Amino acid sequence: MSRTSFRTPRLIVLVTLFPLLASCATVYTDPDFPVYQDQHDTIAILPFDVTINPERRWSVSQNQIDQMASEQAESFQRALYTQYLQGHQRGRYTIEFQDISETNTLLTRSAGTRSKQALLASMTKSEICDALKVDAVISGEMVLTKPMGTLESIAAWHFLKVPGTTNEVHVNTSIHEGNKGKLIWNYEFAQQGSHWSSVESIAKQLIRGTARSFPYRR
Repeated sequence: MSRTSFRTPRLIVLVTLFPLLASCATVYTDPDFPVYQDQHDTIAILPFDVTINPERRWSVSQNQIDQMASEQAESFQRALYTQYLQGHQRGRYTIEFQDISETNTLLTRSAGTRSKQALLASMTKSEICDALKVDAVISGEMVLTKPMGTLESIAAWHFLKVPGTTNEVHVNTSIHEGNKGKLIWNYEFAQQGSHWSSVESIAKQLIRGTARSFPYRR
C-alpha cells in the first residue's frame, strides 16, 4: 500500500473534525423554565445587535460599516425567523413566533425618529414585550470579524449582501420573559476559520446548535 493511501484517511478525519474543534458553545436555561413554557403563547424575534470588525478598514468609513451592520441585523432576524418558522410548521415548538413584519412595524412606530437599535437599547426587555404584545423576546448580539483587504470584497458584501470569508463569528442569543424581563435562556457560540456564504448560514448553524437546548421544544 502506498504512502498516499495511508495519509488519505487521516486527512479525511482532520477535515471532518476541524469544524468541531473550531467551535464552542455554552447554554443556560432557567430552572423554572417549565413554568414559563406553560404560560407563554407568543414570542418575538428582535433585530440582533451586529458588530463588524474588519481586519483592515482601507477606504471604508465607519458610517459604511454601521450601515452594513444595520442591514445584517435585519437580515439575520429574517433568516432566524424563517428557520424557527419551519421548525414550528413541523410541530417542534410549543410557542408561536410573531411575524417579523409586525415586530418591526411596532418597533418603528415606537422609535419615531430614532433607529430601532437605539429604541431597543433604551427599553427594558419587559417594556419591549409589552410594546410588542408578546410573552417573551429573542434577542442577541453577533460579532463578525472579516478580512476587508480589497475594495472588491467590500463592494461584494455591500451590494450583493454576501459576507464572504469570515475569520470568526460570535453569536450570543437570549430569551427574556415579559413579566419582569428575566433572562430564562441563553445560548452562545463562537466559530473560527469558517467560510459563511450568507447570514442564512449563520442562522442555520445557530438552529442546529440549539436543536436540543431550545427551551420551547415539544
